[in-house]
Amino acid sequence: MTAPVCGAVAMAGVLVAAPQAHAAVRVPARGAGSVAVAVQVQTDALVRPDQPASRHYTVRPGDTLSSIAERFYHNPADWRFLEQVNSAKIKNPNLIYAGEVLTVPDDPPATMAYTPKHARSTVLTSSVTLSGTLGCGGLEELWEQAGGSSAEAVMAASIAMAESSGEQFATGTVGERGYWQINPDHGSLSTYDPLGNAKAAVIISADGTNWTPWTTFTSGAYLGRC
Repeated sequence: MTAPVCGAVAMAGVLVAAPQAHAAVRVPARGAGSVAVAVQVQTDALVRPDQPASRHYTVRPGDTLSSIAERFYHNPADWRFLEQVNSAKIKNPNLIYAGEVLTVPDDPPATMAYTPKHARSTVLTSSVTLSGTLGCGGLEELWEQAGGSSAEAVMAASIAMAESSGEQFATGTVGERGYWQINPDHGSLSTYDPLGNAKAAVIISADGTNWTPWTTFTSGAYLGRC
């Protein structure tokens, strides 16, 4: 591997992401794992004494479930709680839309029974094709759909975010492709296809046990990404 900034096997350099098309009215606010841009909060005027207080939050462009969870709960992993609380509105945790009004309880339960990730993966595999710009949650799901170890999903997503910022068509300076910036030296493994790119990452990293081909791992640039 050369010394890339982006890729699996010779990942290096500045990324050039393909432009993303968004609807004129409903602007996607990026996925479960990206960076928040702005905040607008409204506290409920009346709160029943026997129920925890909650707030209403209006999603802004650039928001993600994890960034909202980080702001209110100081823990981005609580995006799963927000997903469940707002399940009637959120069909895909990686696609929330500007203008949507989410319910944000004051505090998530200490014993929140989250839906297991592998169970959510089963649903997504049959009904949702993960593609386009993904946040940490979407990248974790994609990694698992490609056969990657669930124990390494967060690490895999962190590497991908450091490599490509979650852009499906990110391209490195020597032609590295996709979320995990797979070097063209790997032949057909170097692809922009979401699932194919994730499978390449699973193979090259030996199912998440060896991330040294990625310079974002050896440099520590992946830390704190997911």
